[in-house]
Amino acid sequence: LIHGKFKFSSLMIRTAYTSNIMNAGRDFGINQYGFSLGASYYHKTGLFGDLTSYWNSDVEPHINPTTVTLGYMGSIMPKWSVIASYEHFFYTKDDSFDGILYPITDALNASTYLDLKHFSFGVDYSFMFGHETAHRIRPNMYGIIRIKTKGFIDEIDIFPSASLLLGNATIYYLDENYSQLQSMLDQQGINDFQQFRHRRPRLAQYLISNYVTYQERTENVFGIMNYSLSLPIMIRMSRLTLSTSYYNNFPVALPGEEIDLSPNSYFNVSLLYSIPFGLKK
Repeated sequence: LIHGKFKFSSLMIRTAYTSNIMNAGRDFGINQYGFSLGASYYHKTGLFGDLTSYWNSDVEPHINPTTVTLGYMGSIMPKWSVIASYEHFFYTKDDSFDGILYPITDALNASTYLDLKHFSFGVDYSFMFGHETAHRIRPNMYGIIRIKTKGFIDEIDIFPSASLLLGNATIYYLDENYSQLQSMLDQQGINDFQQFRHRRPRLAQYLISNYVTYQERTENVFGIMNYSLSLPIMIRMSRLTLSTSYYNNFPVALPGEEIDLSPNSYFNVSLLYSIPFGLKK
């Protein structure tokens, strides 16, 4: 749309299936799949809007969330493009699940890309906010392989990609506090308590556990969260586009974060139909 020979507006309707839904490259051991249905309108001035609803197998209600996006994309130079957008997430709440809090409700996004003949290099940044805030930075690069065909398929595009995700998250710690235990030992005398511990070990252990308290502590940490390799393939057939993508994630734990670091993978299939408006040179 940005670098094409013709400037035109376009309405795009799409539906997609995702075999496994991730969060920053993490699947948290939950096998969840999803569908999406959306529509985008791009104006030849560079302004665009998008409305997308997501169906998630592991969320109640299943249709959650619905996202509204408004943004702009254009070129600074012939091969250098920029994209900026604002997103708002509408969550469908279930009355039977009181107390559920959706910490992120909005996002500001900015991206810049340098497109060369066979490669593209870019950086995506998102500031997500609501009840909590989070930053996501994704440097990425991908190759561009275009195959012109004859017949009902106009073109096949292959984009082997690699990316790095950096971001922050709130880590929860449970610290043990031994001050009450130390005060009890000072009053009873350590030697006397050690003798009692030998005579009545189970009772002594019970007393120790009751004098140890726990304090919850949170810390916001920033670092590398995930490495990703992907292989998107787009098959263009006039106004119809079939897109398939395969992703490999290699999650990285933030300092103090306890997660499953096993690599994971998933695939995505989407079907897009484009309706151009005012197509002219």
